Amino acid sequence: MHVQSGMPAVGRSAVAAGHLGELTQVITPQLVDEVLATTRRVQKRVRKLPSRVVVYFVLAMTLFPSCGYAGVWASMTAGLRLRAVRPSAAALRAARRRVGVEPLAALFARLRGSVATTATAGAFWQGLRLVAWDATTMETADTAANVAVFKRHRSGHGPAGYPQVHLSALVECGTRALIDAVFGPRTGGEAGQARRLLPSLRSGMLLLADRGYDSYALMREVADTGAHLLFRSKTRHPVPVLQVLPDGSGICFLPLPAHSVRYHHWVRSGGTPPQVHGLLARVIEVTITVTTGDGDTRASTMRLLTTLLDAHRYPAADLARLYHQRWEAETAFFALKATLRGPSQVLRSHHPTGVNQEIYAYLITYQALRITASRAADTAGLDPDRLSFTVALRTLRHSVISAVSHTDSITAALLDPRHLHPARRRNRTSPRTVKRTLSPYAYNKPKGGASWAKLRITTSFTITPRTSLTNGTRP
Repeated sequence: MHVQSGMPAVGRSAVAAGHLGELTQVITPQLVDEVLATTRRVQKRVRKLPSRVVVYFVLAMTLFPSCGYAGVWASMTAGLRLRAVRPSAAALRAARRRVGVEPLAALFARLRGSVATTATAGAFWQGLRLVAWDATTMETADTAANVAVFKRHRSGHGPAGYPQVHLSALVECGTRALIDAVFGPRTGGEAGQARRLLPSLRSGMLLLADRGYDSYALMREVADTGAHLLFRSKTRHPVPVLQVLPDGSGICFLPLPAHSVRYHHWVRSGGTPPQVHGLLARVIEVTITVTTGDGDTRASTMRLLTTLLDAHRYPAADLARLYHQRWEAETAFFALKATLRGPSQVLRSHHPTGVNQEIYAYLITYQALRITASRAADTAGLDPDRLSFTVALRTLRHSVISAVSHTDSITAALLDPRHLHPARRRNRTSPRTVKRTLSPYAYNKPKGGASWAKLRITTSFTITPRTSLTNGTRP
């Protein structure tokens, strides 16, 4: 068999080598062979679909989610001069089962992690690597096997139409790369899955998180890893201030749940301080005021908790602005679920094992694209936020169909001045709404928010000074 120039020179045929277009430079045949050998999934006899090819096929499924097996194979081999290898959908399905989940899980483990360097714009603040974790869901095919494992989420509108996989990810804010990700049924909640991400936290990181992770025990576990944290907290939780700092923030103590009653009794009644265990933190009460060009104003309050206790080095107003970086995790989920998978696509696998394999494939493809984009940004000295994930994905699909791998077409497309996002994006605001339909006939559309998106918006942060217990005032 003959192949066009540009394919990796591995093996006697292009199919034996496998490819993923230009991403083959990141997910190399050697790397795929290593994970197959490690997981003992190398084929034991000569096959028309070697295990390496099947791995690349599963990855190609994430690039063409609306195509069936035959369509994905046709896209993957369109640029090759092949004569005989045209497997049926049943053969490709059987090959997926033969390879299994383990090689894809091992491949993701090899690719995941921080990709920003100290020179990457926006990746660090005060010497700390900015990371965020959050959770999302992915809908699976509505089969009895998937429902038995992943269940149906229930709400006030009744059971969901599809069983859902709960996915949590630790994201590097500067590059939106995946430092780690875990997924499974919706049991244990966000905090339960977050604990599985703790081994990926390191000293020198600053972890950002929303109110869903407002657990004092979880914060203590994060601090024990050596990483710092900046979490939003529910305002209904009492947080007595022991000392007021010059910037209006305050030092507080977060007791472990077993000691909470004893500590708060002392806060109310005074006397000899009890022996309790917990976390010393800093609380920041923030009022956020958003003003549009026509003079309309909205205000909201926010409470932040952090282990950065030095008010001179880490001013409260700067931390309040920095918390906005938490949304980089949401942007990463949007790229993974809406841009890569497709906004209305359901995972195609009908069995939980195939679902797990498919999700790992999406995570691998997403991470490989982020690695490529980060390298391009570092080469050009640009902020990775200015590079378009959509452009990278579209160019990758073209390279897969044309079977060209040893080029820099993705880098060239990303750095094209016409495709770069503005260096400074305008402020935007949008009310929190349900963005997917509850029925095919009615939509929950934002009301009154469209005009705001078109106006010039300014945002100000006001730190509300806290009252200290040392001044004789108790809550």
